[in-house]
Amino acid sequence: MVNEGEEARVPIFRDIRRYYCEYCGICRSKKTLIDRHILTEHEEEMKEKERNEEKESGKKLNICDECGANFQKPAHLKQHMQSHSIEMEIYYWA
Repeated sequence: MVNEGEEARVPIFRDIRRYYCEYCGICRSKKTLIDRHILTEHEEEMKEKERNEEKESGKKLNICDECGANFQKPAHLKQHMQSHSIEMEIYYWA
């Protein structure tokens, strides 16, 4: 019940979501803004973190010896290596 002179207190629900950058701590209201911030400002740190996670998990890295490209599956690396052999054939024929 509401006494005379007092107004009913209606809770105000505000959906204020806060997303924080894991590298510098900057705060944004939308996840897409934080994702874009991380991609543009912390690209090197993100790559370094991925490399460290791969080493810690013990996954075998599938890295191309020719260009340094990294693949998740050995079959993808094998397919990629064929593109290098095609490049060499074209180079020798020219």
